[in-house]
Amino acid sequence: MTRVIRGPGTKDVLLLCLDALSVAPECDNDGEKDGGRAGETWSANAARLLAHARAEGWSVGHVISRRPRPGETPWRPVGGMAPTPAEPVYHREQPSAFSSPELCEALERGPRGEVVVCGVSVQGSCLATALDALRLKLRLTVAADAVLLAEAERTGLDGFLRLQSLGLAKSAVRLASSDGLAQPWQRLRLVQGGRA
Repeated sequence: MTRVIRGPGTKDVLLLCLDALSVAPECDNDGEKDGGRAGETWSANAARLLAHARAEGWSVGHVISRRPRPGETPWRPVGGMAPTPAEPVYHREQPSAFSSPELCEALERGPRGEVVVCGVSVQGSCLATALDALRLKLRLTVAADAVLLAEAERTGLDGFLRLQSLGLAKSAVRLASSDGLAQPWQRLRLVQGGRA
């Protein structure tokens, strides 16, 4: 069982759209055509989260698995997920989004805020990114209903989050709904003895 939270808690947010430029939106977790509502739901949630991020002034980046080869058809964006000219597209070398040297350099230069992930997890990229966030000491939130994951990867992510809840892995990764992330955030203060 995983714990879902409302929002990251700061305005220093980077939204990373995983592989939303390289997979056709009508494909399911295994790359097969599903023609059903599952593909529509995650992509609609991801597009809504991306629109919210842009409206709120979050940093937005797109991560794809590799650069198109010469003569190859250019990447096709998932509906509503196309980058604007001002949004960088990072090319990852391994499954983790953080295997992109350009992305790591941008993270080092910017404020250490929250990284929110949505999009399509190709080659286990969401789970690999979550594990890498731990190594890099980054706070990562996975927009659970705005990411397309293979069942085995979802099980792996759930297992990792379970280890965190048991205190067997350092807490760095969270799940949140796209609706929760798109709501206004309120910082909570811890008070002692019930007094503010």
